[in-house]
Amino acid sequence: ALQGPWGLTVVFFPTQEDPALLRWAYARTQNVYPTFRPTPKTSFLGALFAIGPILFWAAAFKAERDRKERLIQEGKYKRPFSLF
Repeated sequence: ALQGPWGLTVVFFPTQEDPALLRWAYARTQNVYPTFRPTPKTSFLGALFAIGPILFWAAAFKAERDRKERLIQEGKYKRPFSLF
């Protein structure tokens, strides 16, 4: 045991390197893009997660607007006063 800064005791344990852990750490930090392989599945999932929410919310807002416009045309919904 060694005496560290601020009076802390530092204990060193003998380490044994695990080659699988070293490969995993390298792949997670330094080698991010070379381990990624663009395939049709990953391309489809990327497009789905990037464009999917935008299309979903556009359709949801359009449906709500069309529903309100139909109710206004039928006279069942009075448009609230708004300055904006």
